Amino acid sequence: MTRHPKIPMSPAELPQQRIHEVITLPPKPEPFDCIVGHRQFPKGALPSRTPRNMTYLAQVEWAWSPAHSRLDAYYLHKGRTHWSLWSRYWDDNWGQWSDVAVGCVHRRGVSEYQAAIYLLLEFWRDDAMDNGLDEFHWVNEADYLTVADLAAITREIW
Repeated sequence: MTRHPKIPMSPAELPQQRIHEVITLPPKPEPFDCIVGHRQFPKGALPSRTPRNMTYLAQVEWAWSPAHSRLDAYYLHKGRTHWSLWSRYWDDNWGQWSDVAVGCVHRRGVSEYQAAIYLLLEFWRDDAMDNGLDEFHWVNEADYLTVADLAAITREIW
């Protein structure tokens, strides 16, 4: 079962974000023909239901005002033929977590780490171009991807 993200309730629960290692991203696989965003994905690229065995990447938060925020947790699924990126977000209309696929790429020649980095990078880049998304305000949890990984991704986009 894929675990639910934990929403930190105090600054002490957040990972260290001010001081972190500055890293460079791994080389991008060529070709990296991914599809990201809220689009139609190729038939068979995604499982028919939300997968139960996903790798938890990280959780980030945007807090523009007390009544306007966004909280996203990201997961990576290794399918038979494709890597898929999933976003789990808190739906305050229903008071529960909801999952949506936001990216996929063929697995051939792409490691798990490369898929995690570049699917998330391309998804955020697409969201920034289409919806004017700015850089997240803080990292709530870092798991497979570290704070340094997330900072390196943001340097490529914003």
